[in-house]
Amino acid sequence: MSLDHRPPPSDLPPPRQPAFNVPGIVLGLLAALAFAHWVRVDWLDDWQGGWALLNLSFLAGCYGSSDEVCLLRAPFAPWTSPVTHAFLHGDWMHLATNAMWLLAFGTPVARRLGPGRFLIFCAAGAVAGAAMFYVMNTHLIQPMIGASGVVSALMGGAARFALGSMGRGDIAYAPLLSIPRSLSDRTVVFFVIVFFATNLALGSGAGMVFGAGGAIAWEAHVGGFLFGFLCFSAFDPRRQHPVGV
Repeated sequence: MSLDHRPPPSDLPPPRQPAFNVPGIVLGLLAALAFAHWVRVDWLDDWQGGWALLNLSFLAGCYGSSDEVCLLRAPFAPWTSPVTHAFLHGDWMHLATNAMWLLAFGTPVARRLGPGRFLIFCAAGAVAGAAMFYVMNTHLIQPMIGASGVVSALMGGAARFALGSMGRGDIAYAPLLSIPRSLSDRTVVFFVIVFFATNLALGSGAGMVFGAGGAIAWEAHVGGFLFGFLCFSAFDPRRQHPVGV
């Protein structure tokens, strides 16, 4: 009779990994964002750059509008721009800021979700950010660009499992917290308060536009974060019931 009561391999905890072991999919996404910006600012001429901005950026006011600017857009633009706007940035500093936060919050989320789910989650975060921007700026015909909605979705998703488990082992495999449990964790609550307070302070901006003013699309930040925080469990492959339910 065997006295070995160890759990089968499928039930063993995942091997410990460094907290900042960056997945290849995160590095690949960062490279794609940098490549897209480099091509737009260094390779395209003025006409080509204008075409890219017109058709790849998100123009909230062009949905249901007959403005002459909207009529110049390609037929595919209304369908693809809720995602493609994330690949455009105003300048290298704008890109670097988003890249820093994507590296920090995308790492634990990507390690938990895996490459496929991670990319779908990021795309959905971009759409959620664009949707919130549209709701708040229905008639605005100015380009909204940047990966801030994606980054904010990653922040919201990380708040459901990683932020409350800092210093407690591999945060990528920390228990998924229910929404009520997340909002009772001091670290998560502090992070959420800082996030929304910062975006309220940015609320005077009309949107992250390519051009004068450099306003911040705080609406896209909020939309992405709410999506990531409220919907992360639908993407979680661990399939366990959230702690606190």
